[in-house]
This record gives sequence, structure tokens and C-alpha cells, in this order.
Amino acid sequence: MEVIELHYRCPQIETVSPRFAAYRVIVSHLTQISMNDHSHVGQGHVASEDFPADRSGKPTSTPQGTGTLVALLGASCLTAMAATAITPSLPGMAETFADTPNAQFLAQIGLTLPALVIAVAAAPVGAIVDRIGARTVLVFCAALFALAGSAGLYALNLPVLLASRAVLGLAIAGISTGALALVGGLYQDDKRHHVVGLQGAASSFGGMMFLMLGGLVAATSWRLPFATYLLSLPLLPLFLLFLPRAVHKQPVADKPAGAEGVEWAQVTMAYTSAFVGMILFYVIPVQLPFHLAHHGFIDPALTGYALSLCTLCGGISATLYSRIHRRMTPLSIITVAFILIGIGQLLAVGGNYGAILAGMAVAGASTGLLLPTVNGLVLASTPVSKHGRFSGGVASALFIGQFVAPVSASVAASVAGTVFLGTSIAAVAVALVLLLGQFRAKRGQNSA
Repeated sequence: MEVIELHYRCPQIETVSPRFAAYRVIVSHLTQISMNDHSHVGQGHVASEDFPADRSGKPTSTPQGTGTLVALLGASCLTAMAATAITPSLPGMAETFADTPNAQFLAQIGLTLPALVIAVAAAPVGAIVDRIGARTVLVFCAALFALAGSAGLYALNLPVLLASRAVLGLAIAGISTGALALVGGLYQDDKRHHVVGLQGAASSFGGMMFLMLGGLVAATSWRLPFATYLLSLPLLPLFLLFLPRAVHKQPVADKPAGAEGVEWAQVTMAYTSAFVGMILFYVIPVQLPFHLAHHGFIDPALTGYALSLCTLCGGISATLYSRIHRRMTPLSIITVAFILIGIGQLLAVGGNYGAILAGMAVAGASTGLLLPTVNGLVLASTPVSKHGRFSGGVASALFIGQFVAPVSASVAASVAGTVFLGTSIAAVAVALVLLLGQFRAKRGQNSA
């Protein structure tokens, strides 16, 4: 049987960087996650209540403290910076490099290029996480994140800037898959659901914070928002101090056939839900500015308010995810998420700004339910030794969905007349299919 040894550096240090003081409110809800016993898992230990086993019976968890949790939440916060931090810089960037052909288009490509790289590279990077360890990948990618992300401070031409954005996508792929893989290996059951919910909240709140920060400093210079990527550097000591090094020992020969423990039906449902959900949800940031302008709301600040409210509600619902999970099955939560997407976009169909804000709040809450459910489902359905590559699959599904979203917006507009009406109908239809599936499954169990 494969044994995982977890080695810590200074495991009893609980000092948290002042930069993470904002997370103390969230962390206070997770006191039960922090265990006081600091014993280690070694070869020959048997899974117990303190050291629960994964699906193949391998001991995977060691007692975690606040420092470990803050490090993981900080990593999740960084993943939200793929685009939001430099959004306000696009006009200044295009003006500075106006001599470059198609400068405005290339500046917009620079905004989305990291997402394309994440979609392509997340799964291979996840396999590297499984091979060399999540902490090693996180430390390397956090340093790469700072180096590539801050390149806009000094890049002399647009091609160099675009290349740095591609490298940034690779760094974010490593951070997102490494952080999720560590959560799968360090926490179990309810504790794991607490943490994946808080990861979603950290990503939402982080995205909103970096968007606001980028807007403030962009008023001085379009290059300054790129400096926010240097905020990954204070995380490096946290990663080194609090995150474990996971070393996978070779399996013994008596491992039964098929013991890899992958529940493919659950994994497929998670990937499909992430892909379809992102297609339908990401229509909002793609289409909302045009929708508001069509109804006479031309002030860009109104778009910012609506999107900020959407993100805020996603973070709030994510903090409540663990409580909801205790009362509902993953499939039921996914169904509710699609219903919320449908209702939220239906409210936004008209030209009333108050109704649009209400719709953004409802639709935003869906992401705080959908993403933690998908992440938790994948972690629970795969062995810890493969969490990296399957976590990468989640990231790929999400970001490929983002790229398909503009196409789905065009299709929805041609079919239903307006984008939000079409995607609302599609989201409700997905929810009805899921409800029908649950009904037939329960009926089959009762008849059996």
C-alpha cells in the first residue's frame, strides 16, 4: 500500500503576515479545522480519526493549523488575478503601444491570454504536481507569478508583454492545481468542504479587491497595476513554513487491480457541470457592459458596481457552502446553482438597473455553490496520489467554458432575441434535466 509521508518545517509557528489580517474573520469560522496535536504520519501508521484515510485506505491528513489555512487561502486569492488586476490598464496599454499594428486588439488578448494557457496547461501541470509535490510547484509558481505578472512594469514592447502574460497563465495553472491538491490531501470530509468553500470565497473577494486596487493605481499610470502581482512574494515564506512536502512511496505488489479509486461518473459530472456552468455564467461579464449601454446606462462605473456585487455574493455564498453541503447532496447543490444562474439572468433581461443589480446578486451566488461543489466532488472521487491531475482538469473545464461563453452569447441572442433571456432558459433547462435525473434515480432505488 502506498504511504504518504508529510514533513513540516516549523509546524508550530502560527504567525500570520499582516497582509492576511482580512482573512482572520473567515478563519475564525474554521477553529475546528485547526488541531492541537502535532504528531506526524510515518510509514506503518494506520488511518484513524485524527489521520483519516482516503478511498484506498491510505493515511493522508495531519493536524493543520491556521498558518496552513492562510497559506492555502492566499494561493486561492492569487488565482483571481489572472485578468482583474490589469483590466483598468487596457486603454493606456493600447495607447502606449499604438505604433504596434492592432494594438487595441492585442491589449485585449493580453487580458485573456493567461486564461487560454491555463485551459491548455492545467491538466499537464497537475500531473507534475502529483509527481514532484504540490508545495514545490506552489513555491516555484508563486515566484514565477511575481516575475511574469510584474513584467508590465518594464516591458518595452507589446510582444514581450504578451509573452509574459502567457507565462503568467502557466504560473496560475500551477498555483490553482497545487492549492486544490493540497486541500485534498490535508483535509477530509466536513473539514475539506469548509476549506474548499473558503477557497471560493478567497478567490471571489481577492478578485474584487485586485480589481479595485488596479483601478486606483491605474489613474496614476497604466503600468502600476502590474505591481500588484508582486503580492505573491509575501506568500513564499508561508508556503515554505506551513505547507507540507508530500512524498509518495512506491506501491507494493499486492495492490488490487482497479484500486486507483477513481469514480469516473462523479468526475465526469463535476467536469461537465464546471464547463456548462462557466459557459452560462461567464456571459455576464462578457455581455453586461453592452446590455447596460443598450438600456442607456453608459457610465462604466455602473458596470463595475454590478460586477462587484456579483462577485461579492459569490464570496458570501461560498463561505456558507460547508453548511449547505451538510444538508444537500452535491447533485442537488449543482441543480440549485443552475437555477440561480437562470433566475439571475432572467431578472437582468429588462432595462431596470435595480432589477439588474438583483439579478447579478442572485447569479453571483451560484458560483459560490457550484465551484466548491465541483472541487469537493473531484477530490472525494479520486485518490490523493492523482489529485493534481484531476484538479487540473477542473481548471481546464472552467477556463475552456470561459472561452466558449462569447459564442454561447451569440447563439442565445439569435435563438431567444436577447442574450440573458436565452442563457436563462438554457440554465433552467439544465436544472430541469438534473432534477429529472435525481427523480429517476430515487424512483429506481425505491423500486429496487
